[in-house]
Amino acid sequence: MKGIVFTEFLEHVEEALGPALVEQVIESCDLASGGAYTSVGTYPCAEMGQLIAALARLTGRDPQSILHEFGGRLASTFHGAYPEHFKVPAFFDFVESVDTHIHAEVLKLYPDAELPRFNLVSRDDSRLVIDYVSSRGLEDLAFGLFHGCSRIFGEPVHITTDVRSDDGLNSVRFTLAR
Repeated sequence: MKGIVFTEFLEHVEEALGPALVEQVIESCDLASGGAYTSVGTYPCAEMGQLIAALARLTGRDPQSILHEFGGRLASTFHGAYPEHFKVPAFFDFVESVDTHIHAEVLKLYPDAELPRFNLVSRDDSRLVIDYVSSRGLEDLAFGLFHGCSRIFGEPVHITTDVRSDDGLNSVRFTLAR
C-alpha cells in the first residue's frame, strides 16, 4: 500500500485527536516499519489494518466509521494533490474514470501498486452501480472516498452497499444515488 495513505491517516488522527494518541496507536502495534512512513514508500496493507484496529481500541470507535471519515479526508488530499484527475464534468464521470484513467496513471508511476478494481455495472442520470473488487477489504475506505469526492463535486449521494463474492476477493457492490 502506498505510503501516502499511511502518512495521511496519521496526520488525520493527529489533527482530530492529538499527537499523543498517534504515538499510542503506533506503540500499541507490532509494525515492521516501526510506524515510520514516507508518502512515496510502499508498506504492507496489514499495517494499516493494525493502525485502524489500534485506533478503534483506544477510542472506542468502530473501524468502519474510522475508515469512512478517513476516506472523506483522503478525497480532499487527492483533490489538492492531483486536481487534474477531478477535471471531469460530474461526480459519476469521475467515478467511472477511476479504473480507466486514474489507476492507469498510478500504475505508470508505481508499476507494483496493488489497486482495487472498480467495475461499472450500470449508470443512468440518478444512479451509478459499481463493483469494488480487492484483496484488501478496504471497502469502507472506498465508501468514505466516494462521499468525499461527491462533496468536492457538489453532488451529494446516498450510498448503499451489497457484499458479494468474487473468487475469494472482497467484492462489494456500491449503489450511488443522487
